[in-house]
This record gives sequence, structure tokens and C-alpha cells, in this order.
Amino acid sequence: FILPENRVILELAERFRLGLWSKGMHYGDREPRGGIGVDRATLHAAAETVRETLRTRPDAARLSAGQLLDVLALDPGAREALRARVEVSSAAVADEVSAAALADIAAHTSDECPSIAGGNQRLAHALAAELGSAVHLSSPVERVVWAGEGVRVFAAGAEIAADACVIAVPASVIGRISFEPALPEPTAGALARVAYGHAAKLFVPLATVPSPSAVLSVPERYWTWTATGAAGVQPVVHAFAGSAAALERLRISQGAGAWITSLRRLRPDLELEPAGTVLSTWDDDPWVAAAYSTRSPDSAPGEPVPPAGPLHFCGEHTAGELAALMEGALRSGLRAAGELLGRSR
Repeated sequence: FILPENRVILELAERFRLGLWSKGMHYGDREPRGGIGVDRATLHAAAETVRETLRTRPDAARLSAGQLLDVLALDPGAREALRARVEVSSAAVADEVSAAALADIAAHTSDECPSIAGGNQRLAHALAAELGSAVHLSSPVERVVWAGEGVRVFAAGAEIAADACVIAVPASVIGRISFEPALPEPTAGALARVAYGHAAKLFVPLATVPSPSAVLSVPERYWTWTATGAAGVQPVVHAFAGSAAALERLRISQGAGAWITSLRRLRPDLELEPAGTVLSTWDDDPWVAAAYSTRSPDSAPGEPVPPAGPLHFCGEHTAGELAALMEGALRSGLRAAGELLGRSR
């Protein structure tokens, strides 16, 4: 989902003439179902109480999201729904997420949040196309030697010499690269403090075309949506579960069966066709082994990773308030490029 303030990704989509798809539903306005229960007005009032607290009490951001929700005088059903929302979106349990994350996640809005027409991966493909044969896939870097002024990078049996190196490897797998000499503090410390969430997505075809919708399963910590595509509303329901605890409850390691059963209970308005189900789990991705970074109560969100000599670091996990977003990843790349240009002057 591209959020309204995601300026860089929108500019790049326009530059490459990729086009945008409106979802027909609202990313920031999900109907909570299950649990204690709460009406729309009460939920929105509670969300505003949380946001006002974070605006007026700087000390509140030092709490975990779970702690802040517990100390505020909120309707119990609203508290439960907000806790579910922050856990799903952060892909981590509320006690492991900074309360600051609630400022955005607790916002219930009707903003348009489109995607790139044909899929957001088209932007990555467009950027890579400009580099042509310089991009090598499935060639993981194994060793980086950065003693002295330059850098030598070893990958897939090749050795590349350069003046400097930008490293966009997720912190979750940075340990697979041997750095010689070892990365110094504070670079190594900043990477070690990055916490990652865990998530899975489920796509189930539908026998009939639905209306656009956004529904949150409060007790099982996942949300679902039906949305428009190239030719009207797509006959498929999308589902996203966040946090390791949610994945365990849905028995994701055993496949999609338990999740589909839950989905039938949550969405009796949809006629599922489970034969074409697709289950996607981030932890199985060898290039990250997790979902995306989360805002831990013990560290600044997406704190920049300081350069180490000729080594510069980027990636969503270094993007500050925009960590965990595509926009954050793109802006971090621009920052790293700026650091390199500063070195060359």
C-alpha cells in the first residue's frame, strides 16, 4: 500500500509511467470483528485518545504499545481492537513494539492508498532495468574486505574492487557476510539492535465477485481485504497475519488449512474457492528470513546505520520514521547515494 505522504515512490511511479491502481477500499479503516466488540465511533474516539496522548506526552513514546494501551482509560473493546491492529501491522506483539508506532497505526482514515498497477514489484524491475547487466541475481556476497581506502567484495566466485560499497542487506541476515576487519561500533551495534517482525499472507480465490472491503480479525490477529484491480473488483480475498504468535495460532507451519477455516468464520459474506489458495510466508525467504523491521521500545525506530569507512548502509531498517515501508527503503537509498556523493567531492 502506498500511503499519501509516500512522495518518493509516487514520483518514481510517475517517472517510469507505471500507473496506479486504486484499491476501492481503505487501508486505514478496517472493520474489527470478533473479541469483545466495539462500535465504529467508540473505536475512532479511542484511536484519537492514543494519538493525542503521544502528541502531548513525549514520555509516552518510551513505553511499549501494549503498556500505553493498558494505562489509558479506553473502552475495553476499543483497546483490544487497537492492540490487534498494532500487532498485525507491526508483525510483532504489542509489548515488543514502541508506543510511537500507534501514532500512525491507530489512525483510522479513509485516505486512498493505491498500489502500482500490475504490482509494486514493477518499480524494482524498472529501477533494475536502468542498470542492465550490472545487476546480478542469486549471487549473495560472502565477504567484504574494507581495510585501507577501498573495498573488495567477494560473491559467487567473483571479486570486485571499488572505492566504496553500499550495503542494503537486511540486518536479519547481515551475519552471513564476513567483514574484514569486523564492523566497528556504532555500526555493528545499530545493526544488532534492529528487531524484525514475522508475517504471512494468504490469497484465496472467490466463486463470486465481492465488494471492496477491509475486515480485521481481532482475536486471531490478521486482517483481510477485497479490492479492485485492472478490471474491477478482483475475485480473491487477501489476508495478512502479523506476529510470530499469530502465525503459531493459525498453524502456518502446517499450511493454510487452519487459516482458511478461520477465514470462513470471519468472512461468511465471501464464497471461498480454496483449491487455488496461495500461502506466502516471509520467514521462508532466504534473503531476509523475517518480514520487516519493527519499532522496538528500547531503540529509536529505524535508526540510521553509521558508515564504516567506505561502507555505507541502507534499507528500510535504516529509514527512521519510515522504517518497514517501501518509501523508507527508497529514501534510505537516496540518503546512501548522498553520502557517496559527499565522499567524492
